[in-house]
Amino acid sequence: MPESLLNKRVDAIRRLARRGAIQALAKVVATTRAEDLAAAIGQLARNEQRLVFGQVRADTTAADLLVRIGDQDFLALTADLPVERLVRLFGEMEADDQTDLIELLPEDKREAVLARLHGEEREQMEELLGYPPDSAGGIMSPLAFRLREDITCRDAIAAVQEASDHELVYYVYVESESGQLVGVTSLRNLLTHPPSTRLSDIMTTDVIAVDAHTDQEEVARIAGRYDLLAVPVVDDQRRLLGIVTVDDVIDVIREEAAEDMLLMAGVGEEPSDSAAGNRLSNASRRLPWLLVTLLGGIVISEIIRQFSGVLAADLVLAGFIPMLTGMSGNVGIQSATLTVRNIALGRLDVGVGARLGGEAITGLLLGVVFSVLVGLYCMLRYGDVHTSLAVGIAITCNTTAAALMGMLVPLTLRRIGIDPAIATGPFVTTAMDGVGVTVYLGIAAALLSL
Repeated sequence: MPESLLNKRVDAIRRLARRGAIQALAKVVATTRAEDLAAAIGQLARNEQRLVFGQVRADTTAADLLVRIGDQDFLALTADLPVERLVRLFGEMEADDQTDLIELLPEDKREAVLARLHGEEREQMEELLGYPPDSAGGIMSPLAFRLREDITCRDAIAAVQEASDHELVYYVYVESESGQLVGVTSLRNLLTHPPSTRLSDIMTTDVIAVDAHTDQEEVARIAGRYDLLAVPVVDDQRRLLGIVTVDDVIDVIREEAAEDMLLMAGVGEEPSDSAAGNRLSNASRRLPWLLVTLLGGIVISEIIRQFSGVLAADLVLAGFIPMLTGMSGNVGIQSATLTVRNIALGRLDVGVGARLGGEAITGLLLGVVFSVLVGLYCMLRYGDVHTSLAVGIAITCNTTAAALMGMLVPLTLRRIGIDPAIATGPFVTTAMDGVGVTVYLGIAAALLSL
């Protein structure tokens, strides 16, 4: 659906829900895709969300809708659902989606749903629940299409035609007699080779696979690097456990991008509802980073106090402190953001030294341009050579240092095993404020003493 039509449909659902127009809402909901309903629900109040969800009659549509909404919305919509209805809805979902959502349920309701699932379905879910939720095992689908290596293309095509229980057959995974993953081939290969050809003759033996405990972000990087529609997940004996499909990879990329954005802002994780009961929790997540900013401000005030004599001798210097700290902080954030992005995309595995040098040159060039502009302004406005030189030199030094720090801090945290996304935001800006003020006033003191 084109974006303009989608927006109109979402707006219509929102208006009808807020007016409580049940009959008209039911007609619109009946002709709306689950993806569009999910977009509308994300913009509604809780009572309106329940009203819209109550008009979804088909279990397949309702299940697809629950898969696509946020965690808090899912909990709100399923809070009052009977266990029997939940079981039916879970039965319409793929195994990996079932696992993601059942983990969100309260323990008593989760156990009740598991107890009512069929034997094989329950076993699959319990197996997936045994893996960390952000690992390859936690997001994989156990329904991987697999065949023996001695099967012919004719038999393989017939098997594909009968594979109605599989989500999508992206590749044919080839196993040995002992059940080990020994190769992979595409559907195109099956169709373009003679029917009597054995899979062992056309398969690719260099199979790119991951361990079940591999981090989901690494799985997404592998899928992107090798242009894979699915990534096989294997155990220690190279037995195929399942596959991570491209739709799950997209979800991982979106989730990790959102998480990094929140971390860079110093929030920590996605804020919960704005209800009064959750405001204290939201505030507590932001508090640590804001304490870093507070302590940094106290340190900077002490630094400025040490240079009180310099500022008393030339009050104009004080007026440029906000501009210098803002400039260096922004340059540091830009550098850190690009670095975190390159780390996420796996582009910093080689050539780190060259990238550091390039970032330093970028910061230097920016500093030279801004120092000339601000220096000219100082000369025209105040006619003070010392102030012009102090501001100009400080800008050049600070932007160069900020560019380097914005790259070095995420790299350092990554090396010691900490998520580099937390290096941005308040941390980098606070650090650069302290460095910037010290460099600026130190240069000014040196020039005034000449």
